[in-house]
Amino acid sequence: MTLRCLLNLWRFKYILGDCGSSKTKKILEMMKRSDHHYLLVQSELQLLIQSAKTLGDICKVITSETTSNVEEEVNQFLMNPTHRILTITERAFLRIHDLTLLKNWKIYLDDVVNFHCFKVINTEKKHEVHKQLFTGFTCLDKQYCTAVPIRTFTDDLVSQLSQCFRFVELYDYFLMNNNFFSTKIQDGHEVYRDDCNQLSIMAWVNIQKYIDAGLDMTFIANKFTESLLYRSNPSLFTEVKMSLQQRAVPVSERLKVFYFLAQKRFTSTFRTDNPDALPTIAQYIEQNVTGQYYYTSNRSTKDDMSKILTSGQYISPNSRGMNAYQSYTTAVWLASMKPSPVEVVMCREQFGITGQDLVQAREFENLYQFINRSNLRDYDSQSEIVVYVVDREQAESLGTANIHHIDLGLEDGSTEKLKPGRPEVFNADDKVIRKKFSTFLSNSKRDVSTEQFDKWCTKRNLSEQQIEMLRGMMK
Repeated sequence: MTLRCLLNLWRFKYILGDCGSSKTKKILEMMKRSDHHYLLVQSELQLLIQSAKTLGDICKVITSETTSNVEEEVNQFLMNPTHRILTITERAFLRIHDLTLLKNWKIYLDDVVNFHCFKVINTEKKHEVHKQLFTGFTCLDKQYCTAVPIRTFTDDLVSQLSQCFRFVELYDYFLMNNNFFSTKIQDGHEVYRDDCNQLSIMAWVNIQKYIDAGLDMTFIANKFTESLLYRSNPSLFTEVKMSLQQRAVPVSERLKVFYFLAQKRFTSTFRTDNPDALPTIAQYIEQNVTGQYYYTSNRSTKDDMSKILTSGQYISPNSRGMNAYQSYTTAVWLASMKPSPVEVVMCREQFGITGQDLVQAREFENLYQFINRSNLRDYDSQSEIVVYVVDREQAESLGTANIHHIDLGLEDGSTEKLKPGRPEVFNADDKVIRKKFSTFLSNSKRDVSTEQFDKWCTKRNLSEQQIEMLRGMMK
């Protein structure tokens, strides 16, 4: 065996393929022809059920709909298989702790590309979190600590509170911000400080453990090399080629994209500062879009959007693999999935992943997956697909030159524009940041890429409002 073959044995494999290019179909056909044992892991329950139906009697499905204890039943099946193929969800796969059970299985992970999770929990119950939900705290540096989750409880209220942290159990490592637990002496007693009631938690999977266990794992995804999983450690992966379906007309030539914000990015801050903007966009779409269309929005705005977009069909922003909307030629994306500044900093420090990497892998990839629920799934079709998004950056991410701005006057009151006679808009800290950034712009002759801008901002741990302020200086 050559050195190259040996090296590939110690790597993950991946298959690249556009949405709707029959990646999953080809894998299922291969599984049916072969005599090997296969484990198929999929991110969506609906996809898993579709795959199991295609595989038929040679496949065993284990989900929360088939058993009350998925983890136990998966382990029992792997110890004593009754079928040649097992299909489970991403969550069930992450809960397999005895990796020796997977040694003789060929594992295919279909559109499973997330290896970390970031959550923010706002609470004043610091004692409960510190003393009753976690133990064995270890300070890693001045900013972050880790701990061991407590899994059994005698107090029902504490048990309910622990549900907010259950996601940690899926991952191998996690970090929390130290300042949430900081204390002070008050009236002779040690008490928790009240200047930080926001607990930021980032958890991630140690993917190296699967290589160390010698597992045969192949990832299947569109633009896998732009996923956070790949970018965190590209040297762990090697590509496997597969003959897939080709489009009669490229996606870029079939799209006609409209956007509403030419200067501002669509973020949670923008929604808060401009509460009427999204309803105004939704009303325009409801009044001007004819024929059937499907749409999405963030969970926090879903109810409001559904009251306005009565002619549209709502689907989740994470809609990978759905085939029910192939007859639709209009898609409306009213969601934002941009990371918080804290997540940007934590990902950069732990994995070398930039804020723009996060936006690309999360928002732009989900947007691309979303529009590919439409007639774009018909590779022989040449029909034009009309897409509405919120901001210019989202529109440009789709890779077509056929983009058009609809001006609804949503940026007239932009906070990025300094109002005459109101220099006090910028506080002392903002002025210092603006001066440093102005020097950076001058030294760069104002030729600053998105990645350079992101690195400059994350290095200084800026707030989202400050980042938006600096974006205004680049225009």
